Amino acid sequence: MILLWLVLGIMTLTAALILAWPLFDSRRFKNDSSFALAVYRDQLSEINRDATRGILDETQAKAAQIEIERRILALADAPKFQPAKAPTPLLIVAMAVVLPLAAFGLYLHLGSPALPGQPGTKEPTLAESVATSPQLQALQAGVEKAPTDPAAWRALGEGLMASRRPSDAANAFARALGLGDRDPKLQSRYGSALVLAGQGRVNDKAKAAFAAALTADPTDPIARFFLGLAKEQAGDPTGALTDWLALERDLPPNLPWRGDLTQNIDRVARELGKDPATLPGRAPTAAAPAGSAAPSEADLEAAANMSDGERKAFIESMVAKLADRLKTEPNDLDGWLRLAKAYSVLGQREDARSAFAKAAALAPTRLDVQLDYANALIDGSSDLSKTLPPNFAETVTRIRTLSPDNPLALYYGGLVARAEGDNKAAKEMWLKVLALIPAGSAQRQSLQHEIDSLTQ
Repeated sequence: MILLWLVLGIMTLTAALILAWPLFDSRRFKNDSSFALAVYRDQLSEINRDATRGILDETQAKAAQIEIERRILALADAPKFQPAKAPTPLLIVAMAVVLPLAAFGLYLHLGSPALPGQPGTKEPTLAESVATSPQLQALQAGVEKAPTDPAAWRALGEGLMASRRPSDAANAFARALGLGDRDPKLQSRYGSALVLAGQGRVNDKAKAAFAAALTADPTDPIARFFLGLAKEQAGDPTGALTDWLALERDLPPNLPWRGDLTQNIDRVARELGKDPATLPGRAPTAAAPAGSAAPSEADLEAAANMSDGERKAFIESMVAKLADRLKTEPNDLDGWLRLAKAYSVLGQREDARSAFAKAAALAPTRLDVQLDYANALIDGSSDLSKTLPPNFAETVTRIRTLSPDNPLALYYGGLVARAEGDNKAAKEMWLKVLALIPAGSAQRQSLQHEIDSLTQ
């Protein structure tokens, strides 16, 4: 045992002397600029790769390249070598001999040389590590091949959702949206991924995504559910219960996660001290056991993977249920607005106008409702220069009373003035709107054409 310790000590001293030997050399040492130059070159290559993949836009990439090139030029004036200060013999001896011996002695005094070594830990298996499947590798390759293709990013997001990686999926969906994918289903998928990544919390980004989905498709059940959940999480369980009851009435009975919705309604109703079975407008049903706080990931997948035909039938079923319910609940303003927007999505203009008319009558002082009604009245009209639809002028008068300087109010007011032969008033209102439209846009060109036509 003593011989072993002597051998180990000699080996330690030898290694220390080898490491300390360069300290005896007082010649000039290389400046570290060569290493910095290599780093800068690597950074330039990384910037080029990010620009090619679309991570950086052209302006950002150019600015980064200029900054790094400036640093490279600064290195050109630095000397390649700089004199080294020779260390004192005492420092060399301390580093090469005294420190290793002192450490060895401290270990003999405080350590436990006889303690057996700790058994090695088991390496994680492939299943336990975060590995990329061949399918994800193929999707990633598709993104790298076409970094500006929103379909490639959306496919990658779906693959990541299927692999239970919602955070990465949310990033992929966000990229697809940023590249121009305007499918409302994608907004709903993006919001769902954010909620799953946040352990069920509906953050501001998720709420914005669901709101965008509902703007394009007011019947989207996933968006409606999670916006209700957001209200509950924000301390408004009554608002959440109202939204979920409306959703439950509109949903077809065979939707996979309808039972989860029922459980949440029952839970919140009990927390508010209400009997779930006797809630207004709810069919008598057995109370569901308290359970999940949201549709499961599998439920989201099932709802998102509907074919176009299934989705169309699903929307029509929900619209029919909502229309039937409003016959018995004619004062439900939100219901009429959802129905009107759903009819608009389905291209049923006359039905949409009728529903917006009901909403406008219920909310004469709500600017957004009146604007929606006015837009529905002229939707599909081919020539508004001489004849306007019934009720349009009356609705515009109401809008301009509520908000005289609203851009849409001014535009609609110009339509009414022109139809009445008052081109001067129409031009004055439209010039105010024109000043708010970005130069070079198609909207500005169209309005300018309308203004020019007033003097012909």
